[in-house]
Amino acid sequence: MAGDQPIGSILVADCGTHMTKVVLLDRVAGQYRFIACGESPTTVEAPWHDLSAGIRHALQQVSDVTGRRFFDDDGDLITPESSSREGVDIFAGTVSAGQPLRIVLGGLVHDLSVMSGLRAAAGTYSQVRAILEADGKGGLSDQEQVVRIHRAQPEVICIVGGTDGGAEEPILELVEVATWAAALQRSGRPPHILYMGNSQLRKQVADIIAGKAELHVADNVRPSVEREDITGAQMELDNIYVRENLGVLPGVDTIEEWSGVPLVPTARAFARVVEYLWHLGDPNRGVIGLDLGAANLTLAAAFDGQVSLSVRSDLGQAYCGEYVMRKRGVEAITRWLPDEMVEAEVSGYFINKQTHPLTIPQDVEEQRLDYAVAREAISIALEAAQPGWHPSAVAAADGKLLPFCDTILVSGSLLSHAPRPGQAALAVLDALQPVGVTTIVVDSHALAPALGNVALIKPLVSVEVLDNGGFANLVTVVTPVGAARKGDTVLRVRVTYSGGSSFGVEVHYGDLEVLPLLPGQQAELDLRPLRRFDVGFGPGRSGKRRVNGGMLGLIIDARGRPLELSLDSRKRREQVKRWLWDVGG
Repeated sequence: MAGDQPIGSILVADCGTHMTKVVLLDRVAGQYRFIACGESPTTVEAPWHDLSAGIRHALQQVSDVTGRRFFDDDGDLITPESSSREGVDIFAGTVSAGQPLRIVLGGLVHDLSVMSGLRAAAGTYSQVRAILEADGKGGLSDQEQVVRIHRAQPEVICIVGGTDGGAEEPILELVEVATWAAALQRSGRPPHILYMGNSQLRKQVADIIAGKAELHVADNVRPSVEREDITGAQMELDNIYVRENLGVLPGVDTIEEWSGVPLVPTARAFARVVEYLWHLGDPNRGVIGLDLGAANLTLAAAFDGQVSLSVRSDLGQAYCGEYVMRKRGVEAITRWLPDEMVEAEVSGYFINKQTHPLTIPQDVEEQRLDYAVAREAISIALEAAQPGWHPSAVAAADGKLLPFCDTILVSGSLLSHAPRPGQAALAVLDALQPVGVTTIVVDSHALAPALGNVALIKPLVSVEVLDNGGFANLVTVVTPVGAARKGDTVLRVRVTYSGGSSFGVEVHYGDLEVLPLLPGQQAELDLRPLRRFDVGFGPGRSGKRRVNGGMLGLIIDARGRPLELSLDSRKRREQVKRWLWDVGG
């Protein structure tokens, strides 16, 4: 087994839509540590048309820093590592550079099977281009539904609906429509058909399709009205994505020759790290991972040992501006700005960014606009993903709020490389609105996908790299939840540092306070809520938590949940300006 082989140096590459990043891990003083990283524009398009070229460019930066030689005279990766410390023992790759799967989803009831199908599709890089609902058929005839599928040009048609032993006829009608549409596709290969509905209909489904398209079968995503099970469907879609969209990328065959393990979609590797962080923390709380990339937004959540993954290819930071404006309206974005900005300015900036995704903001106003639209993009992703989470009874204090979480992991350059830590912290707080006591950690070196992938080869690597500071603590946040009037005292906090010194603070409703707690420093928090406010111990119950310091220290966020902004535009801008000032953003 790979885990039993003597492995020293490990090189992991993550080939994203726009940027390729490489990470070198190696043993230092008997433990695995992060050594160096490099990045370069992804080279899947002209003039290179070779995904491996971007890895070579990024590796040159690592070579310049470490002095290590990675390629032989023929241009092949040196593996295993030579006695003169050239090359690496293991190479592994994660990829998100492929085009998202084009999906058409057919189902029965929108609020049950269709929503479960959407969450299943979100488990990999995909775009749902059309939804067909058998419940009333949305007023469409069979012929009109076939035309709609044909216009969407799907790579996969997903059929959901019917509890096990439930509805039959409308599901089989959807399968027939999907089969007709697949048979009529004249250009290229017919779309895959993934059946993930009533399990008792599998034989009838197979008989209807009968070689007219490639049939895939997964567990019913809605085996009962009360239960959702999307894991099997997500894995099947993931396999199709890897085979059809990643496997055809130019240069991917070279990467596979270097690699000791199969290529993994970046989001799937990211979710593994989130699952690992859950095992390290309080089992009664959850862990959330947020990766805001240029083309994709990944949201992973681990509760009670179960991991939920949602990938949004329409909410990537470089491309989502116009979509968010259509979805929420320009006011939803500008409400997060401390200064007035008209719709034409906002729209013009997003059009330019979509055309030139690698450009960076030219001034503070554009920078703040990036964080404003990121808040709304994260919020949209959260609204779609959260109904599929299954927190324990202890973690799910209020179904309308975020469950109690130990850790929030954030990745992506906008959040992990913010000019000021307060900008990233405030964006995450405003978008996710955590409750109780939560630590926000940042993936400054884009290690998460690498560690998730390496965990398949040698789990000890991920453990030791994280133990040795692979992620950086951004801030610990205490958020009391309850109802009060602005200015009412809702929480008393005593902070006792590991050296013995201490101080106390009274927190008023509406406050956003930053308290000193340096990186590497530890403290014990004595939390005494008033007015039946809850900080994670139960309404009105006091308790103590030991926390670690971070780049921003300790934040007490008593602004209320859900967060409310003033309806008066002038007061709202002053409100946002004050929050930015409070966190140093």
